[in-house]
Amino acid sequence: MALPMRLLGLGLAAAVLVPAPVSAAAPDRRDGFVYFLMTDRFADGDPSNNDQKAGEFGPADPNLYSGGDLAGVRSKLDYIQGLGATAVWLTPPVSNVWYDPSLKMAGYHGYWATDFTKVDAHLGGLEDYRGLAADLHARSMLLIQDIVTNHTGDFFSYAGAPDPADPGKGFRLKPGMVPPRPTQHPFSANDPRDPEARRLSAYHWTPDVADFNDEAQLTTGQVSGLDDIDTSNPLVRRTLKESYGGWIKAVGVDGLRVDTARYVEHEFWRDFIHSADPASPGVGAVARAQGQEGFLVFGEVWTNAVPFDDKEDALTASYLGTAERPEMGAVLNFPLAGDLRAVFGKGAPPALLKYRLESMKRHYAGGRASVNFIDNHDMPRFLSEGGEAGLVQALAALFTLPGLPVLYAGTEQGFTETRASMFAQGFGSGGKDHFDRSHRLYVFIKRLAGLRAGQPALARGSLVPLHGAAWGPGPLAYRVDPSTVPGGSGPGSPILVVFNTAEEEMLAPGLETGLPEGTRFEPLLGLGVDGRGLRVGRRGALLLRLAPRSTLVLKALPAAPPSAEDEAGEELLEAGVMINTVRGGNVRPPAPQARKRRKSKAPPPLATDKAARVFIEGSSAGVDSVSVVVDGRLGRPVPARWLPDERWVAELDASLLPDGEHTVTAMGAAGSTVVWSPPRGLKIDLPYALAARVDDPLGDDHGPEGRYRYPLAPGFEGRADIRSLSLYRRGSGAKLVITMAQGLSGVWNPAFGFDHVCFHVFMDFPEAVLGRKGLEALPGLGARMKDGRDWDFAAFLAGWKVGLYGAGAATVSAFGPALAPAPQVRADRKQGSVEVEFSLDAFPGVRSFDGAGFYVATWDYDGVEGRLRPLAREPAEFVFGGGEPAGPKVMDDAAVPPEKKP
Repeated sequence: MALPMRLLGLGLAAAVLVPAPVSAAAPDRRDGFVYFLMTDRFADGDPSNNDQKAGEFGPADPNLYSGGDLAGVRSKLDYIQGLGATAVWLTPPVSNVWYDPSLKMAGYHGYWATDFTKVDAHLGGLEDYRGLAADLHARSMLLIQDIVTNHTGDFFSYAGAPDPADPGKGFRLKPGMVPPRPTQHPFSANDPRDPEARRLSAYHWTPDVADFNDEAQLTTGQVSGLDDIDTSNPLVRRTLKESYGGWIKAVGVDGLRVDTARYVEHEFWRDFIHSADPASPGVGAVARAQGQEGFLVFGEVWTNAVPFDDKEDALTASYLGTAERPEMGAVLNFPLAGDLRAVFGKGAPPALLKYRLESMKRHYAGGRASVNFIDNHDMPRFLSEGGEAGLVQALAALFTLPGLPVLYAGTEQGFTETRASMFAQGFGSGGKDHFDRSHRLYVFIKRLAGLRAGQPALARGSLVPLHGAAWGPGPLAYRVDPSTVPGGSGPGSPILVVFNTAEEEMLAPGLETGLPEGTRFEPLLGLGVDGRGLRVGRRGALLLRLAPRSTLVLKALPAAPPSAEDEAGEELLEAGVMINTVRGGNVRPPAPQARKRRKSKAPPPLATDKAARVFIEGSSAGVDSVSVVVDGRLGRPVPARWLPDERWVAELDASLLPDGEHTVTAMGAAGSTVVWSPPRGLKIDLPYALAARVDDPLGDDHGPEGRYRYPLAPGFEGRADIRSLSLYRRGSGAKLVITMAQGLSGVWNPAFGFDHVCFHVFMDFPEAVLGRKGLEALPGLGARMKDGRDWDFAAFLAGWKVGLYGAGAATVSAFGPALAPAPQVRADRKQGSVEVEFSLDAFPGVRSFDGAGFYVATWDYDGVEGRLRPLAREPAEFVFGGGEPAGPKVMDDAAVPPEKKP
């Protein structure tokens, strides 16, 4: 389904049918991008509305209102437009829970509604909102409103499991809520003990979702305790359509982003958006009645995709509906976001992202129905898990892929805190404003926005994934062709996009571009590499040397004959050097390849059958020396030794390579000329062996002095109790398995398969390995290493965040920049274990885990606020108790001591 030509408004109740400002007329907004901001954390334009005297305002507390408002957004439109944004998406501006005493939290974010028809007093009033819309439209910019249809705030709970036949049994309203219940009818009738509330039946009155694979639970159960609205109820549907349809009429909003769309039945979206009933029209009909032809509603369908599997893409895209039964106009592409972060931020193989781009093309109308993003307000910031060089590349991908890009406020200022404020007085700001237009990320994003606006194919073209390195960081390439489909880019030139995600120089041997031989390029963007002078060779292939973390965006020009300069120097010359066999262990090598032109596609990978040594044999003519480049890593050539008859052999230690697919390419040197063989594939599969196991006492999960208590919310008790640590070795590599006494929880559907606990894994290498002593202080934990030991590297593992860090840049309170590749984490809830596999490439100066010790400490992490859960004298819903706030944040710990050599 193609995206419409405009993003148009949907949504306030009939009670405020004041004529709205005329919405903006604009070209296709995929040519621009959406700037997403959390209103409370963006800018404070009216301090008089900050404190409503309900205990809800406190800029020092991440859980309370900070003071941002609609007037503040209006005051910063020059900053937003200067970045190149063409639309602004606001978190829900509607009236929210002001204070929840059990959680010690406020609905500053907008997702705990009490009335879907009123502006929250902390943000201003209706005239402020109308003024913002008018200001945006005067700039030819659009206003997108975030909405919620799935739930209200958390006003009730149950003592035990609810009885479906009697929802009033065990029901209890939460005391001290401000306000005590929703204020909008029928959502104010939320007590099933009241016959009128039972008759209206605006809620499902159910417990939390326990099984995220159970569709009935997903659409009727509570998500994180939030009161689930019965969206199958005709009264509820009519009220929600009136509520959100009213915002078009009163304000002139230009689009809707729908929160938690995954937890609402499909039929609701067909009615809510597309109903033609004149007595209860869908928001699309409301928009058309206001003269807004064509509009976009895009939904949040949060899924945790499995690598190289498109099941979650198909599920996400199902909310687009069909031509006969349409639903959303587009969806937020969470599978793509996860893989963008994994590949560019954590060192995952680019093959993962190539697969995801292929899936994007299949499931999201070629990408045109995909809303693409990197950061958002509910996940750790990219820069908390990856480095700035990776973020730059991820942004370059975001702005060169089809679909609608979204940028979360603060990314352009290098934020690492998920919900930090942009203004000096707000939470997490560090006491200063963050509207620096000279910041290198702001400047770079502005450049990308201009590039996208000037090349329609990038936004609306046809995506062609080309290549992705399979073993680890390395080359990634895709092409975007002009598209003549309705809503496409129209005629133009293909654009080739190439990245090197590795921190080292890489070879892309024989990159198949699909372009005619002789094609030259106009560089549109070059980071770390100069694309001038490139020319496509035989069978559409390019041979590229890519600098570390380099990026190329190239516009194809007409083909031209080779020049004398093209004929000289380095080129792919198959007659000069050839790999004939790859063998190892019990591998039966294929017959030697004849020295002739071959199909450019690499042969199928060969299994090494658990061999520790791999032999690459080949032949050559007219070269002085031969080396083998493994996985394109030019800085680590493996010299070959000569055999009779111009044959040669090179030997690899397979244990130095991770399991999976790899490539080898032979490089022949003859004076200043270098020739290359086509790449050859192989597959490594070597077993790990148990090196050490340490059993930890059960029931010792109560802090350093045995007085700590778990948070009071359900699901925490016992989750931090370690049963055992098992260390496995494979050559110079290592894998750690952490087994928990009470198993693993997954009730919040975490991306990495476990919640209610997080792990810090500190690694101590022999001092002689790194030539320096490590740190004793454990960042952020208020604790130190035991027995006088120190640590050199640390892995942080939580349900939504995984990172690896070095001691060199760490402080007592925080880790430094993340290292890549990040550990591979696999949770096994049946065994109650978390497996952590490390890549030596992420450990500067370390060539082996020999002699390393491991220390593991448990606590829990708030994935929304992006911080460890607090410690206090008394526990609360999400607060550990039994200690001082600055006390050690360690519930349980265990260690695997360094291996003792005989």
